[in-house]
Amino acid sequence: MSTSARADAQPRVLKHGDTFAVFDLNGDIDTARDAEQGLYHRGTRFLSRQRLRIATQQPLLLNSTVRLDNSVLIADLTTPDLCRDGRVLIEKGTLHVLRSKLLWGGAQYEHLRLSNFGRAPVRVSLDLELDADFADIFEVRGTP
Repeated sequence: MSTSARADAQPRVLKHGDTFAVFDLNGDIDTARDAEQGLYHRGTRFLSRQRLRIATQQPLLLNSTVRLDNSVLIADLTTPDLCRDGRVLIEKGTLHVLRSKLLWGGAQYEHLRLSNFGRAPVRVSLDLELDADFADIFEVRGTP
């Protein structure tokens, strides 16, 4: 069960070579919630936002883990009730999202697998919001 307190819990950190990334438990980067999140390479933040949305909604966290070598993040997510005009179109938990992120060779790779556990096919939008600020890590941390 996802709560706002849990969403602010310990960040997920991946590292490979000169590249590291700081995510929330869902695998998102949202500097509006945590200024230090981002995808960094050689001291520069290349991604300052990377948010997954399903039908404009943030998926609910089921579980997330980081592999022991800190190169892969795996997040199990599901959908909240997806509504239109006050009517539930897709019930909470109908769609499962397995989100995997890998840092390798100075790049981030992402794999999404969606599974429908409902009785009928569904059509939803899947959005990935991206932004870059190219901030120096010392600017981000507030150190001159």
